[in-house]
Amino acid sequence: MRLTAQTTTTALLIASCLTRTGCQNPKPKPDAEPTVLVRVLEEFTLPEPGEAWTFRTAERWQIAEKENRRFLQMAGPSQRPVMPGVAHPREYAIYNKYRFRSFSLSCRVRIDCDPAADPGDVCIIFGWQDDDHFYYAQLSSLPNGAHNTIGRVDGETTRSLLPPGRRPEPAITDNQWHKVDVLRDADTGTIEVYVDAYDPQRPKPPLLRAADRTYQWGCIGLGSVAGRAGFARLIIEGFSATPLAETNAPLSAVSSRKEDF
Repeated sequence: MRLTAQTTTTALLIASCLTRTGCQNPKPKPDAEPTVLVRVLEEFTLPEPGEAWTFRTAERWQIAEKENRRFLQMAGPSQRPVMPGVAHPREYAIYNKYRFRSFSLSCRVRIDCDPAADPGDVCIIFGWQDDDHFYYAQLSSLPNGAHNTIGRVDGETTRSLLPPGRRPEPAITDNQWHKVDVLRDADTGTIEVYVDAYDPQRPKPPLLRAADRTYQWGCIGLGSVAGRAGFARLIIEGFSATPLAETNAPLSAVSSRKEDF
């Protein structure tokens, strides 16, 4: 079954990227748990985050609105002491309604500080098993591979999955909104991350690309190491399994307006 494209730019990007990367027709393995193809659209229209979201530190998160855009915001620097253990994103919001295998994700992101004076970042979490086992894509204003990377947290270790010597340029260098897309093919292990990359006439290669098959299933989340970031219009399409925790919380209403920044 192919991830279908209807009228959104997200769906067009998915179709284009799957064709170019060879990860067409992702199918669950015969011995995998039952799956269903789902589409999630979260525009944060509720006054507060619903029960579909689980937070490491709930008081640090809020629904904000500015210039007719509603978004989930990690508010302010962390007041909690640095926890022992390996370095990895420690503050994030997990979308707990579904666990995903192969999926595509599109989200508007913003670093809520001046990166020139105070380095910031945004993180997309996926394959989340628990607080010490997951993947993450970190997009930072800092110019090194330690901060612009695809990483795997595996208990007491954190490993960058980028090829040795790969040192990407800073992914986000301002405090404006940017569109981030993540494509995950669990059969091949392929993970691709794009920033402001959609152009049907001039498709760009991914900013970050890696392959790993350690975590076949997991939840998806949003976060930031620096602690000041916003996330808007989250779209997830992919194969879903049993949710991490049952919830009857309503999803945000689907908007009919045109996609924009």
